[in-house]
Amino acid sequence: MSKKLLSCFGRRKDRTSRVMASESITPHSALPNSGNRECQQKPSLVSQFSKEVTDFSSQYGSETSISYTACNLAGRSNIYPTYGDFTQACVFRTYGPWWNNVPSSRKKFNKRPADFCSEDFIEISFDIEVFPCKIEIWETYNPGAVVKILACDSTSGSDVDSGKARWQTLWKGEPEECPPKARIFSPPLTNPSFKTKLIRLELYSVKCHYYTELDCIVMYGSLQPFPDIEHLYLQQMDEYKDYSEPDNYVYMITSLMNQLSVEAVTQGEILDGIPPTWENKEGTLPILQPRVDEEEDQAEVEADEELSPLDTEVTTEEDIIVEDNGFFDLLPEEVIRLILSYLDLSSLISTCCTCRLLQKQCSDSLQYTELNLQPYWYKVDSSMLESFHSRCSHLHHLNLSWCGGRNSTVSTAAFEAFLRTCGRELSTLYLANCSFVNSDVMKSIANFCPKLKDLDIQSCSKIDGTDLLQLKNLPNITRLNLYRSLVDVQSLTALLEVFKNLEILNLGSCTRINNFDEVCLALGENCKKLISLDLWRSRTITGDGLVSLANGCPELEELDIGWCPELRLCSTSLVQLVQKCPKLKKLFLTANRNVCDLDLIAISTHCRELQQLDILGTREVSKKAVYDVLQNCTKLTMFDVSFCMSIDFPCVEAWKQEFPHVNIKKSSQH
Repeated sequence: MSKKLLSCFGRRKDRTSRVMASESITPHSALPNSGNRECQQKPSLVSQFSKEVTDFSSQYGSETSISYTACNLAGRSNIYPTYGDFTQACVFRTYGPWWNNVPSSRKKFNKRPADFCSEDFIEISFDIEVFPCKIEIWETYNPGAVVKILACDSTSGSDVDSGKARWQTLWKGEPEECPPKARIFSPPLTNPSFKTKLIRLELYSVKCHYYTELDCIVMYGSLQPFPDIEHLYLQQMDEYKDYSEPDNYVYMITSLMNQLSVEAVTQGEILDGIPPTWENKEGTLPILQPRVDEEEDQAEVEADEELSPLDTEVTTEEDIIVEDNGFFDLLPEEVIRLILSYLDLSSLISTCCTCRLLQKQCSDSLQYTELNLQPYWYKVDSSMLESFHSRCSHLHHLNLSWCGGRNSTVSTAAFEAFLRTCGRELSTLYLANCSFVNSDVMKSIANFCPKLKDLDIQSCSKIDGTDLLQLKNLPNITRLNLYRSLVDVQSLTALLEVFKNLEILNLGSCTRINNFDEVCLALGENCKKLISLDLWRSRTITGDGLVSLANGCPELEELDIGWCPELRLCSTSLVQLVQKCPKLKKLFLTANRNVCDLDLIAISTHCRELQQLDILGTREVSKKAVYDVLQNCTKLTMFDVSFCMSIDFPCVEAWKQEFPHVNIKKSSQH
């Protein structure tokens, strides 16, 4: 970072107070840095950096550090306009398509809306509630991952802290493949009719060549609603073109918007007396209700049964056309069911309200063997779950990730009732980042889901190891995601003794596990079918743990031991692992400083199925050893050699020409 930027912003010392002071309304002639910031009218518009990160789905950094963590999105800019890989940025756990092309990738639900692609989210609070009219996301490395911006309504009785809040999408779009330079991303917004101080970003980094990094976020907004600021803003924008410093840039935008708000008021446009209406732009998911009264339906059926053959014969042609639902009911039920199976959930429920025939078909339990409510996370509550009871009797796969609000719009009793009715055939259950998951929820899962095989409870902070022990009633578990959970050694090893068929296990960033070697020993003794293990940032694993895995889990195809500081690979433990696990397709050795040529030679010799390899930050590998891997591992598609001291950019460029099928990563700081 340049000295000029450091003097402008300073370093982040106080992480609890980061709010940019709100700007007062200034006269049209007052330009930034002119010294004239005197308030001539009542302040009505503010610009502010974010105050605090309140929730997020994943992060690259550890739970005990500030490097590459989500909380770096709070506060002023620390990086922009510099482009590159910096520890002060907010960085998420994954990027590109690589995590979707491995055994541990999540199940893809068929009825996902076409416009929902989000894989990560982050929620940011601000100090002052405003009507937002402009949001800037300062992206400093591999931009283009933001696909949705939402605002939370904190007025009209909504209470975010109790989970009772409504969200409105301000903007949504597709992921982009952007040129390698820092940018301020500020898409056009749908102006909400409410004040907010809580913004949510959703991201999908499939088109990013490497980890996307965010520096900060700025929100501009007025204290009162006002019309068409964007049109006025564009008219005046040409007057301000030469502000490259971030602080001057923010002040310029604020000053300009204040001028516009003054113009709007002087034109005599009164807004306070007209309460604006709020319209949800998302596909809604209403609670299902019958189209007609049941008693009326029964009366019509009885009347039909009393008709004589003569009565039927004199029915007019017009009546027949109305009765056959536009000839749609001439199709076999199997064909109708197949057609409806291509609809996403919201469309299926909307179709249910069109006629009796389609109401019957759309309510068929065979249409609900999969239920993916993650795209509707902001709508899901206890009453919605209740509305699905009658149609989910054959439910096999359920995704409630992100649902429930900060303090649970889904009650424990409602979730228990749903599982009691619909859980007996459930095999897949995703509850990632669900705030309602607690000890009682775990008990319900154990009691009512006897066929459960795939369970995702990552980032569920209200359960600990004792709560997880209730899963011992589910011996069929084959996939378990405990990323950022509070599981401990004793409870985990007890579970592993039961989960004999375990194939996929994610223990990334599990800070309460104080002896990963013991966990690896339990895996080697009990889980002979294990094919994927994520030990990302497992601080206590050593070479002994790797040897236990090598001896007990020969079917391993995927292993992540990135950022494990106690791992000393010079003990040849990695060599033993790759010799005994020849099916490895993904091997991440990120920031393990002791990886050496001996390890790479073993990898190039024994791992002929290898597709992804990460040796970021290794200091002791040579160009010759890296070249041998490229030459011998012919199925390799991704190879990260970032920050390897002996591997320079000209060498990487030459390898890209020689091995075009391999996506070679070389991150940098510019």
